[in-house]
Amino acid sequence: MGRTVATMTQLVDQELAAFSRFRRALRREDQEVLDRLFSAARHHAAAGAYQSHASPFETILLAMLLEVAKAVVSHERRLADLADLLAAHDKEVEVLRPPAGEQVALPIAADG
Repeated sequence: MGRTVATMTQLVDQELAAFSRFRRALRREDQEVLDRLFSAARHHAAAGAYQSHASPFETILLAMLLEVAKAVVSHERRLADLADLLAAHDKEVEVLRPPAGEQVALPIAADG
C-alpha cells in the first residue's frame, strides 16, 4: 500500500494543535493574532506544498512572515499617501495665510 502524505493545510493545522497549550496561555487578543498568523500560513498552503520542505514549520513561519511584511508595506504606503495629502494641505493653508503682521478682516454673518 502507498503512503499518504499530509497536505500543507493539514500540516498547518497539526502545528496549530501542537501549539494549543501555548495558545491557551496567551491573552485573548494575542490568541486572535496567533490565529491570524496560522490563517495566513493556510492562505499560502499551495506555495508551501510546492516547497515540500523537510521541515514544514519553517515554511509555515515564512508564510506568516510574508503576510506580516505585506501588512507593513501596505501601512507604509498608506502613511506616505497621508503624508503627501498633509503636505499638500499645508501648502494650501500657507497660500491662504496673510503675510506676517497684516491683519485680515473676517466677514461677519448678519443674523436674520
